[in-house]
Amino acid sequence: MLRPQILSLVERLDAALDVTGKGVTVAFVDLGFYPHPDLVQPTHRIKAYADVARPKPSPEEFFQPHPASWHGTMTACVAAGNGYVSGGRFRGLASESEVVLLRAASPEGTLQGRHVASALRFPLRYPDLQIRVLSISLGISPDDPDVTDVERAIAELHDAGISVVAAAGNDPSAEPEVPGSCAEVISVGGSNDRNTRDGSDDLPWPSSYRRAGRQKPDLVAPAILVPAPMLPGTTTSREAQPLFELISALEEAETERRLAEQLRGKKIPMPESQKALHKAIAARLAAQKYISPHYQHVDGTSFAAPITASVVVQMLAVNPALTPREIKRGLVMTARPLPGVPERQQGAGVLQPREAVEWARKRRK
Repeated sequence: MLRPQILSLVERLDAALDVTGKGVTVAFVDLGFYPHPDLVQPTHRIKAYADVARPKPSPEEFFQPHPASWHGTMTACVAAGNGYVSGGRFRGLASESEVVLLRAASPEGTLQGRHVASALRFPLRYPDLQIRVLSISLGISPDDPDVTDVERAIAELHDAGISVVAAAGNDPSAEPEVPGSCAEVISVGGSNDRNTRDGSDDLPWPSSYRRAGRQKPDLVAPAILVPAPMLPGTTTSREAQPLFELISALEEAETERRLAEQLRGKKIPMPESQKALHKAIAARLAAQKYISPHYQHVDGTSFAAPITASVVVQMLAVNPALTPREIKRGLVMTARPLPGVPERQQGAGVLQPREAVEWARKRRK
């Protein structure tokens, strides 16, 4: 009746434990955000929040959890969350970095290129924030009238010394959209590490890639079974907690039954009702990918990108002089190719956090 082992990202990726991104600021562009405890407790690390589609931010949109806020909150916490609600277990690799959250959705909740371009240029308008990394897990439709301006904004960030990490997308029959297709970005596809430390059994994740011309994605990172916090107060979080309380009570009852068997020296059958209840709860936990009362597994290149961004933060923490071009080179040089997978689909291969950080450390002047 024991539940399967759930590994943290630090454990799965064999990341450098002594580098947590302290002193580096990373920005996230997404549909919406929420000030999750993993970002504000015990130290408030949200350096700035902006809603680029409104004249001024709406406190209601930020401080109250909304369905549109979950994606951005999860991407930010996957990279820079400190795992506060989990006692530090489900932390990102850049758990001591400072973050800037940039909401790009319109008041109606839609995504438009002009708002994304404005969010991308936010670090250029506010250089005092010293943003060095920007992570974006959104794609702009080729039909958007401002898609070219989004491409220009990416180039401007690159020229200003800001590394941009973008998700490649999750459709293997399609090519990455802007910004994941831009030459200057670190475009990240997905890998399936099966939630294990052993990289020998890794598989590709069905992510988008270019068929001809410039290579995209540049590399791949875990895109399945990624631990991320749920939004407090939502239906999802309200369901998870009592389910875990119930299954913990059932497991305690099972422990007591086994102890009673040992003391009495005879078999004591488990009640059928208990078996059925445990099976039903376990099935619901698996279906919803709940891994604790406050965290669940999430999938997609939307999370492979911030994982990679957190490694970029680590690289800058040990060597602040690195340029975006050098950072991409270090990530690509240290990546490990997946055997039997075409280069078009995986780029240089699977992200190797510890090797990338050591590569950066050795290049300090």
